[in-house]
Amino acid sequence: MSDHGERNREGLERLRRIRSLSDAELAMDTGDGWSVATVLGHMAFFDRMLTLRWDTYERDGRFAELTPNHFDLINYAGAGDWSALPSGAAVARCIAAAELAVARIEALPENAVAVARETNRVALLERLVHWYPHLDQIESAIGREI
Repeated sequence: MSDHGERNREGLERLRRIRSLSDAELAMDTGDGWSVATVLGHMAFFDRMLTLRWDTYERDGRFAELTPNHFDLINYAGAGDWSALPSGAAVARCIAAAELAVARIEALPENAVAVARETNRVALLERLVHWYPHLDQIESAIGREI
C-alpha cells in the first residue's frame, strides 16, 4: 500500500469514530452557524466531489479546477442542505463518502498519482488533509476526543 493509502486508512479509522457522537453532540455549534452534523455533511460532499474529480481526470485527462472562491460558494450554498440532514444520516453519509473516496484513491493508476503529486494536489490523494482539521474542530466543539 502507498504512503498516502496508509495515511488515508488511518484517517478513515479516526473518522469512523464519529459514530460515537450523540444527537446532542451532533447538534453542537462549531462556529459560523454550523453544527457538528453540518460539518459532517460538508465533509461527505467534498469526498463525493473528490471521486467525481478523479473520474473527470481519468476520462478527460485533466482535473476539474476549483478555486478558493468556488469552495466558499459551495459552502455557502450547501450549508442549508447539510444542516437539514438528520444527525444519523449526516454520520452515515460522511463515513460512506469517505470510504468511497479512499477506495477511489486506492484504485488510481500510478501515473494519475504522479500527476497529482507533481501538480501539488495532495488533498486529492490524502483525505486527512481535509478530514483532520474538521475532526479537530468537532472535538473542540464537543469538548472531548472522538
